[in-house]
Amino acid sequence: MNIFNLKSIFTSNLKLIVILVVILSVVSCSGSGDDDAEVFTSPTGSTGNSNMTTDPDPDPEESTDPEVSAPSFTLKSLAGVDVKLSDYSNKVVVLFFFGNSCPICKAVGPKIESELASPFDGRSDYQILGLDQWNGNANSVEAFKTSTNVSFPLLLNASEVAADYKTTYDRLVVIDKSGNIVFSGKQTASADIAAVTTKVNELLGS
Repeated sequence: MNIFNLKSIFTSNLKLIVILVVILSVVSCSGSGDDDAEVFTSPTGSTGNSNMTTDPDPDPEESTDPEVSAPSFTLKSLAGVDVKLSDYSNKVVVLFFFGNSCPICKAVGPKIESELASPFDGRSDYQILGLDQWNGNANSVEAFKTSTNVSFPLLLNASEVAADYKTTYDRLVVIDKSGNIVFSGKQTASADIAAVTTKVNELLGS
């Protein structure tokens, strides 16, 4: 009789343990299933949430910034003359931010001269200006002018202007005749010359 009771108790407890294990397994599987429904692997191998939608990445070459008024500035030229942005009102203005001893700036200088300066010689509604973002002295900027053989005015101590324009050296910025920034380069000047040339021709109607 005692043996029978012990078997009965053991069998009942075993059934209870099996039921508890089954319940815990179901709960665990249910939780992991929810996680799997939310997380997916993209074709590139990155993970994300399948219930979320995001806008596509912006074009990395997008550089236009329409209807942003160009910050005014006054800088000294190599000749020691004050040059103001307002001197070129009602003109299309291209700003070339450079570093006076920057190798890539020196390398692109002749191309900027041949593609953004020379073709527009004689136009009264166009101006290109070089701004030394590295704040070099007159001698260092003169050396840049000599090595690149650019003909357009080069202005000194332009780091604060670059900050106002939210840009840096080896960049191109285009300002339209209304004084708005319509192109602000986000890559090197050499990579943006073609786009800037197109924009300038569009603004000048040529």
